[in-house]
Amino acid sequence: MGNEEFPYELPARLEKDLKKVNFDWENFTPFGDDRNFTNYPVGYRELAPGFHVYFVNAGGDWEYPICFCFYWGDGELRAYIPKEGNAWNKEEKCAYGSEDDADYDKEHDDEVDEGKIIEDILNRIVKVGYRGVY
Repeated sequence: MGNEEFPYELPARLEKDLKKVNFDWENFTPFGDDRNFTNYPVGYRELAPGFHVYFVNAGGDWEYPICFCFYWGDGELRAYIPKEGNAWNKEEKCAYGSEDDADYDKEHDDEVDEGKIIEDILNRIVKVGYRGVY
C-alpha cells in the first residue's frame, strides 16, 4: 500500500496491518462480491467457532493478486496477510510484479493453496491467543 492511491481511508490499525506487504488496490474484491481473482478464498467465512473473517483479494494490473482477511480482534477491526498458501514475494515483501526486477508474466497459481491460507490464519491468530469479542 506504499504510495498507491486507495479510494477510501482505512483506520490506522488496518493500514499498519496491511503495510507489511506492498500491493496496489487498483483491483480488489469489494464487500458483497464473492468472485476471486485466482484460486484464493473470498468473502465471509467462519474459520473456528466464533472466529469470523472476510477474505479480500487485491492487486494492480501489473501484479499477481494477494489474499488477506479482515477480522475482529483485541476489540478492533484488524487485517492479516497470510504467508502460507499466498502468492507474494516474501523476500521483497510485495506482490509479485512490484519487485525491482519484475517478472509479472510468470504464473504463481502453483503457490496458491486455500487450505494453507486458512491453516496459517488459524495458527497465527487463533492459536496464538485470539482475544476477539463476540
